[in-house]
Formats: sequence, C-alpha cells, structure tokens
Amino acid sequence: MFNEVHSIHGHTLLLITKPSLQATALLQHLKHSLILTTKLHNIQRSLDDIPAGSIILFDMMEADKKLIHYWQENLSRKNNNIRVLLLNTPDEYPFRDIENWPYINGVFYASEDESRLLEGLHGVLRGECYFSQKLASYLITHSGNYRYNGTDTTLLTHREKEILNKLRIGASNNEIARSLFISENTVKTHLYNLFKKISVKNRTQAVSWANDNLRR
Repeated sequence: MFNEVHSIHGHTLLLITKPSLQATALLQHLKHSLILTTKLHNIQRSLDDIPAGSIILFDMMEADKKLIHYWQENLSRKNNNIRVLLLNTPDEYPFRDIENWPYINGVFYASEDESRLLEGLHGVLRGECYFSQKLASYLITHSGNYRYNGTDTTLLTHREKEILNKLRIGASNNEIARSLFISENTVKTHLYNLFKKISVKNRTQAVSWANDNLRR
C-alpha cells in the first residue's frame, strides 16, 4: 500500500508503520506539504529494496523490542545513503538506544505536534538533522563509539564537506554556524554524522581525515 507524487527534492519518504487510516492520512499530508515521493510500508513485513537517498520515517509507537532490533539490523545492511528518522519516539527513550540506529538523522518525540514534524523534515531535506540540544550534545560526545563502513567522500553531503573545510581552518562551532547561516546545534548534529561516517573520535582526527581525502 503506497502513495506517490513527483518529488522536487529527488528523495523518497518511506513511512514504516502499521497500515491504518491515520497513517495514510499523515502520509498524504506529508506528500502534499513537502512535495515529496512517499510510500507506506507495513512494519511487520520485511523490506529488501530501499531506493538510494531514501528518508526512512520509522514509527516507534508500533514497534516492540523485537521489531526495533530487526529493523536496526535490516537498515544497517544498507549502503545507499539513506537517512533514518524516528517518529512517535517515547520521551523516555534512552539516548544510548538511539545510538544503535544506523544512519540516524532525526528524532521526533510523541509529545511533538505535526508542525514540528514538518519543520524537522524540511530541515532534513536541506541536509540538516533534527535532534534536541541534549541529544545532539550526547551524540557528538559519544560519536567515537560508532563506525561507518567505508570512507567514500561521495557519501558526505555538500554541507558536511563545507563543515569539514571550516574545521580545517580552525573554525569553532559558533563560527561555522554564523558563516553557514545555521544554528550551532545544527553544526553539532552535522559533526556527529561526520564523525560517524568517517570513523573519527574528535575534530583533530576529522581534520586529518579531511586533509587526506578532500580537496581544498
């Protein structure tokens, strides 16, 4: 069961949840608000083919521990630049459990309204992430615990490469935020994703990696 519309962004939004009238209505609303190709996938069924560049919106309200583990394993085997966003996340869901999600780019809590969901999705489509300030700080602090298979620079977004080049000239988070017209919190979430993708633990290692792999 799915709905599609031509996307001006070139991405597919895949909502993984239990099929229902409410889920279909949400998907229709997102489709028209974001002008995005959208699909609905039954959370109880396996999924083998995920288009490159897909944005996965995973409904935590419909998942138990067994399903969560299955989908984490399933998505971790993908290597096509997908982005994972958690929907209806319980407010008490531990940060350390969020770490276990591959390609995590955003967390929407059950207490957040639809306007925040749209705001966050618009940011993700611009190459940003959607994390609370506390979660972003936690992830960037613990990013050394994660590893991303491969260091192909094509897997980095344009914004991530911009931030890497800012790091190479010694820019602080605040300076990067001002120069790129984004929030300092957004810079932190980009750094988290960068550190995870290129398998480094800190800014010094990131700069060293950039010097070896990126052109100035």
